[in-house]
Amino acid sequence: MPEYALEIIEKKIKDKLVDELKRTGLLFRLFSRVKDQNSIDEKFTRKSYSADGDLMQDLIGFRITTYFSDDLKIVVELCEKLFGKIELVYDEPDTEIFRPLRKNMICKIPKEENKFFNDVKISNAHLELVDDTFEIQFRTTLSEGWHEVDHLMRYKCKPDWSGLTDESRMLNGIYATLETNDQALKALFDDISYHHYKSKKWEAMLRNKLRLRFSLDRLDSDISDYLNNNVDVGKRIFKLNRAKIINTYINSTLTFASTTFDNWVFFINYCFLKDEFITSKTPSVLIEEFDLAFN
Repeated sequence: MPEYALEIIEKKIKDKLVDELKRTGLLFRLFSRVKDQNSIDEKFTRKSYSADGDLMQDLIGFRITTYFSDDLKIVVELCEKLFGKIELVYDEPDTEIFRPLRKNMICKIPKEENKFFNDVKISNAHLELVDDTFEIQFRTTLSEGWHEVDHLMRYKCKPDWSGLTDESRMLNGIYATLETNDQALKALFDDISYHHYKSKKWEAMLRNKLRLRFSLDRLDSDISDYLNNNVDVGKRIFKLNRAKIINTYINSTLTFASTTFDNWVFFINYCFLKDEFITSKTPSVLIEEFDLAFN
């Protein structure tokens, strides 16, 4: 019964996460789990938990992996707003010392599920040293595999690595390569976006600049023709800060039914460009939604 009850809580939190992440249009994958009894017992042997001290905070855990490294902060900020954050560990790169970067958040189990969780905890002695929290880890798809290997093969068996300084540095060096590749991947798609902008391939420019999960719908032909004849407008779109565009959308009440090129061009125009022709092409129902979201 306790495992089943905890899986219900996990699913409710997961559904909330998935709905909000899908709303953003970002490229991501989401993993989740509830620790089984063996994992709980194993962690109790490694950590010093006590009823009047620290409690286990990751009985329920989630991992969000983004396809691109610059999406990590966007997703972290989204989760901060979505849940009651207790602690955030978000390591920034150090110019002098290289080390793997931790990006983990501890959140309070939502109020709707908290009473259910505490009822389960009271009726199960083996959960006495477990807090009413859950953990979210943030990774990129390139670094995900490395973290799995490091956690299982080094973090959980530290004595095996005693005295193996060179080998430990080599494992960290592999992570450094992946971190560099994350940066190179983002730069590559920025470069692709620039080439498509210069070639007036507006859909390709938008896809590679925004890097969202766009639908197969084509960009409105009138808008495409307009951008062909008014390259300065296309240039203004290309020059906009991607994170600012996406955060403006996320922090609003907007929810696009579909991630189409048209919707995002209309949105970008409303918030940043104010171009009269694109405004004239924007459906009135969208104008009303934008007005409600921003005015």
